[in-house]
Formats: sequence, structure tokens, C-alpha cells
Amino acid sequence: MRNSPAQRVQLIQGDFLDPRPADQARCTPLARAANIPADQLADRTHELPPRSTIIRVIGPPDVAQAAVARLAELERRAEYAGAGWCDRSGMDEGDLAQGSDGRRGAGACAGELSSSAIYRLWCPNAFLERVSAHLAPGTALDLACGVGRDAVYLASLRWRAVGVDLLPDALERAQRLADGCAAAIVRPEWRCADLTDDATLDGLGRFDLVICFRYLNRRLLSRISERLAPGGALLVETFTTMHRERHGRPRRAGLALELGELRGLAPGLEVVEYDEGWREDVHTARLWARRSARTA
Repeated sequence: MRNSPAQRVQLIQGDFLDPRPADQARCTPLARAANIPADQLADRTHELPPRSTIIRVIGPPDVAQAAVARLAELERRAEYAGAGWCDRSGMDEGDLAQGSDGRRGAGACAGELSSSAIYRLWCPNAFLERVSAHLAPGTALDLACGVGRDAVYLASLRWRAVGVDLLPDALERAQRLADGCAAAIVRPEWRCADLTDDATLDGLGRFDLVICFRYLNRRLLSRISERLAPGGALLVETFTTMHRERHGRPRRAGLALELGELRGLAPGLEVVEYDEGWREDVHTARLWARRSARTA
């Protein structure tokens, strides 16, 4: 059965990596698998799960084993998890017609096959994932958005997101990530700009949510309430001096938070939640703060 117009495609955490060429993956999608062709893995590492995760690779044995070897070269742990099985959700009888080689009918291979899900291996920021479940979708600003995972995640929840970053190559990857999820998201807007320039955010208006992860700009945070709509939320998470003492990063001492410092960096906001601690091998401070709904 085809998806009805009212049925929205969802962006869902997948279980497997499908390393086949993209056209083959479109013709015969494998259940709960995200497609990253083996020859693109080096350029799309930002679409892989966290390094602590063992990547389970499925598909034809020769292709899958080659992908496992390529991932090992990229210092990622992976294992072959079998051939996988065809995902038949969203297909009509014509789509399911298969030849002796297991390929579907011409209609499916022509891109006519519809599906109710797009699968991803990458993960959004865990703090964002937890808190966003308590927030109604609105407008969101992602400061130092990098390759765009968090903005795209919010966009999959129907947020209208704007991502800002200084690096054009990071934003190019963010755009490609959004393109691959286009059917499941509200298109984010990307802006290449220097966040150390006070004028960068002028003209953007106010947002229902501002996020800033693994980037520290104390001056920017001191003025962040100007970017929040009444009742808007701020989420910040970045490295502390304890992380720097163990790992030597960030290289500049000023880019690591002193313990307890983050709580006071965004004046005029109500602190909903504050936390510091080790998360696996990373020590960060987290702040969830909110602007008063009565603020003019």
C-alpha cells in the first residue's frame, strides 16, 4: 500500500549500514538500514554512529565485507551482520514483483517506491534528544552547527531550524545531510558566518529554541537572551577543564569551562536544569535555561 498524503515520512534511528551503491539501495531497500555506499564512507563519517558503537553491516557478502575493511581503515569497529532482508513497507503489489535475481519491478527502480521511514546511523546530541521531547516545535537556532546533525534532527521533529557555522565545508556536509533526509524534514536554513562578530545574528529575529554544543563563546552567551522569544529555551553543552586536563583538548584553555561557570553565563534566564559530569570519556557541563514567557 502506498503512503497516504497525510502520512509523514519519519527519520528513524537505524540498526544496520547498507554499503551498496545508492541506486541498488533505492531499488531494494534493506530493512532498518541506512545506505552509505562503501566508496563514500571516508567522506561521510559524520553520518556514522558514535565511535563506541559497533557498526553492523549488511548486504551482499563481498560488498559488506569490503565496507567492514574500509571502516577498520577509518578506525571504526564494524562487523558483518548478514545479507539483511528487503523492507517491503510502503509497497504495492507491482513494487513487490521480483525477478529471479531478486530485483523489484521497473516501477520501484525508477524511484516510484514510497516508504514511511528514512533511516540514519548518526545520533543527535543526547541532551538535545532528551529535552526536545518536552518542547513544542517552533523556530530553532543552532550556533556553531558544524555538519548539521542537530539541526536536521530538530527539522525531523518539525522545527524550522537555522544553522550557523564559520566553516563552508561543514555547511556543505550539513546541506548534503539535509538533502538525504529531505522527505522527512522541514528544510533547515544554513548560514556561513563568524559568531565572534556581534552583528552576525542581527536580523534573524527571535527563536523558540537556541542550542550551542561543543562551542564556547562567553560574550555570545551573555547576550543570548536577545535571541530568545518569550518562553524560549536555551540548551548549551561543552567541555570543562576536567576534560581538558585528561585529554589536552580543547587546546586553548579559554575554550574549556571552569566547573560551575556555565550556570552564570546566560544572565536573565531561568535555569531549568544544570549538570556537570563524565559522559563516557567526555566531561561536559550542560545547561537548560528558559526565558520568561512574560518578557516583552
